[in-house]
Parts: sequence; structure tokens; C-alpha cells
Amino acid sequence: MRDAWRHICFTGRPNPAREVTIRQRISPWLVLVCAFLLFFIIYLTGAVWPSYVESRGFGERTLGLLIGLYGLALFVARIPIGLLSDMLAGRRRFVISAGFCFMAAVFLAPPVFDSAWSLFASRMLMGVGAGCFVAIAVLFSLYFPPRSAMVSAAVVASFFGWGQIPANPIGGWVADWFGVLAPFWLSVGFAVVGAVVALAIVEPDHERARRWPVSLPRDRRLFGMAVMMGVVFMAVYATVYNTTQVYASDRLDVGDFTQGLLLMAYITPFVAVVLASPHVARLVGAMVAVTIGMASLGVGVLLTPWSGLALLFVCEVLIGVGLGLTFGLLMALAVEDAPAHQRFYAMGVFQSIYAAGMFLGPLAVGYVSEAAGFTTAFVAVASVVLLAGVVCLASSARGSRRVAGSRV
Repeated sequence: MRDAWRHICFTGRPNPAREVTIRQRISPWLVLVCAFLLFFIIYLTGAVWPSYVESRGFGERTLGLLIGLYGLALFVARIPIGLLSDMLAGRRRFVISAGFCFMAAVFLAPPVFDSAWSLFASRMLMGVGAGCFVAIAVLFSLYFPPRSAMVSAAVVASFFGWGQIPANPIGGWVADWFGVLAPFWLSVGFAVVGAVVALAIVEPDHERARRWPVSLPRDRRLFGMAVMMGVVFMAVYATVYNTTQVYASDRLDVGDFTQGLLLMAYITPFVAVVLASPHVARLVGAMVAVTIGMASLGVGVLLTPWSGLALLFVCEVLIGVGLGLTFGLLMALAVEDAPAHQRFYAMGVFQSIYAAGMFLGPLAVGYVSEAAGFTTAFVAVASVVLLAGVVCLASSARGSRRVAGSRV
């Protein structure tokens, strides 16, 4: 990873005639600041959504729908954002800045209007704004040589966690002291900061903008990795950000601050593991590492409905490890064969497909929880994840046989 950072480039190819400015030198770090702020403001309210929804008289089904709407908006928005980013080479900072402007509008809605429709509108806009992660993820990789694609993917994926680690306890603490609407106001301020930071980014200048028409990527690996990632996020968003919080609140009687600590217990190992995932992939193979991650995630989800508070923290750690072993690796594998002029579009397709899991998972689990109870919902989710892990293992075995056959 250290070698990859040494080779960060600002013009795509060495250009001794051109002096590198300070803005160019710090631009990769500004991209990471944007990644941090994006997830920080999203999850600053993560620990208070269940209590906020409950205070408005809505049940688990509505909470599942609200969380699912975020995934639906991501599903709809990310392909157009990826396509637009491919066409706006040199000006992608405006795409990222616009995403933060959407986020500011998102968090103004609940405290200003305080109505049911504002909840649904804000979740939809949140998904549109978060779609700028397509541009952030691929733009960051452009500062690295191609051989470091897996490292760059792991680094930018880790900021999904770096943003959440302080956000969850801070959001819970602010809600406990200043009211459930206070984290929303705080998120508005950080969204404005993110919009300004994005405008300072200088992109590598070795790419040219692409024009219509752009063909749809037909890489089977891209779609396969996206579906696997969709299963992972289906499980995470259906449990960690949804029914687990309701379970902890109703059956274990925990408050907003403890909810934030539970989320922190899941996201802290995620950050550590996602940064280590390229090294794990080199040791055991990428798909085997993904399979191990699926197993960890499935076991964590399966044990949750039988957990007291202590075991629930362990389950959150297992889920974080599972997400850490899958997110960065699947993201890198999905776009590694994409043509250079379609990398943003391919990333948009990848993130859009897995966002379908973020939409369908909470929605389905919300209905199952109300109809059949928490335990049935968690067992169903764990079964899907473990089945996906078996498919990953079979895929890895087939790949190994092909390699062995080609060497004979």
C-alpha cells in the first residue's frame, strides 16, 4: 500500500514541463475528505432514525420502507451519475459538489417540515446525493497506477467506515442532549462544507470527456460481483440499520447513545478489515476471501435474535468483518476489466445493482418482522447470505480448475 501511495500521479503520465501545484498535490486527499464527509453526514442521523420514526407514530414496516427508499434512489441515480461522470472529465468535482447540495436539502426536510411526506422525500434525496460516491470512488483510483486498483478500492471503501465511526456516537450523543432533530441540523452544516471542498479538487488531466452514445457494459463478472455485493448490503441494511436497532430498543431497552456504540462496534472492524483485504486476497485468493466474509456476515446475522447486549456487540463485529472482506474486493473485481473510458459508468452499474439489495432488503424484512417476528426475519436474511457464500466458494473452485487446466 505504501508503494501505491508513492506512485500517485497528477497528470496521468510524467510531465516534467508542468509544475505540480499545491491543489494538485492535495487533490487525492480532498477526494478522501469528500468520502469521509459524505458518509459522516449520512450516518450522523443513523442512530436516531428508528426513534424519530417511532416518535411520529410509524411502525417497523414504515422504517423498512424509509431505509429501502434510500436504496431505491441509489439504484435509480447511480447509473446516470456514472455516465455523466464519464462525460464530464475534468469537471467531476461539480458532480460531487452537487451531491452534497442534495444532502443539505435532505437534512433540512425533517426539522423544517416535520411531516410524513418530508421523511419519504428526504430519504429519496439522500439516495440521489449519496450517488456521488460513484464519482468519488473512481476519481480516487485515477490518482493511482492501474496495478494498484485493489489498494485504491480498499482505501476509498474504508471511508464508508471512517465516516461512520465518529458519526454514530456523535449523532446519538447530540440527539440525547439536544433533541432528535439536532443531528439533522448538524448534517446540513457538514454538507455545505463538503460541497465547498469538492470544488477545490483538481483531476488528473490524462482523460478526455466521452460523448454519447456509450454502450452498456456487458462484462459478466461486473454483474456477478454486483449481485454478490447486493446480497451483502441487503443483509447489512436489513439488520444493522433496521431491525437490529428496533430489536435493541424494544427487547434490550437501549438508548440512542448505546445504539451509536452498537453501530461503532460494527463499523470499526469493517475499517480495519477492508484495509487489510488486499493482503488477505493475495494470501488466499480474492473469491475465497469474499467467501470468508459472507460466512462471517451470515453467522453474525443468524445469532442476533438470540443475543443479549454483550453477544449483540459480538454479532455486530462479525457483520463488520464480513462487510470489510467483501466491499473493497468486489468493487475492485467488478471494474478491473472495464475500458478506461467507461470506468465511471461501470462503477455506476455496479453500485446501482447492489443498491437494489439496499432497497429490497429492509422493505422485505420490515414486512417479515411484522408478520412473523424478528427471529424469522434474521434467519431468512442469514440463509440468503450463507447461500451466496456457497456460490462464491463454488465460483472460486471453478476458477482454480480453469487455471490448473490451462497450465497442463
